[in-house]
Amino acid sequence: MITAIVLAAGASSRYGAENKLLQPFGGGSVLRTVVQCMRDGGVAHVIVVTGHQAEEIRAALAGADVTFAHNALYQTGEQVSSVKAGLAAAAALGAEAALIMLGDMPLLPATIVRRITRAYALGCGGIIAPRYGEIRGHPVLIARRLWPQAHALPAGAPMRRLLEAHPGDVALLQVNTDSVLRDVDTPELYQEARRLSAHA
Repeated sequence: MITAIVLAAGASSRYGAENKLLQPFGGGSVLRTVVQCMRDGGVAHVIVVTGHQAEEIRAALAGADVTFAHNALYQTGEQVSSVKAGLAAAAALGAEAALIMLGDMPLLPATIVRRITRAYALGCGGIIAPRYGEIRGHPVLIARRLWPQAHALPAGAPMRRLLEAHPGDVALLQVNTDSVLRDVDTPELYQEARRLSAHA
């Protein structure tokens, strides 16, 4: 069973006063679009890691079939703390792998999710991620046998340290869409994502 962990704990500091994850997108919000992508990609469960404006995030996903995990350390701004909170929740669900996804990437197509999960099922690696050109993107799948190493990462460490420590486990899938790199960190990027979505 593969579980998606959608990171939604950040304060959206680069976006401004509003929470980028709650901005309208498609038929819902940025975050709901990402959650739906995971669902459409065939993952068994979706865990949403909350932190900043946790109640608003929960309200924005009302009716969605998701599990919430709260990152009590979200104010540090460290992504790794959210990953650890998500992995703990995934372990409780009995997942054998976790697909780590940023909550602010609404352009990602479900086909990418399916490619990653299929590559894992075929035994391609314990860490699988898409690559556009020479740049690794999201989401990143991590097999359960590597979760202890993820939990052992020190505070403030980037997740790429896990990949660098286990190069033999890493499989990068070449993709032909830069959606694996596109987030909506700023209002300008958000507006650009909406334009691209409207013309897709």
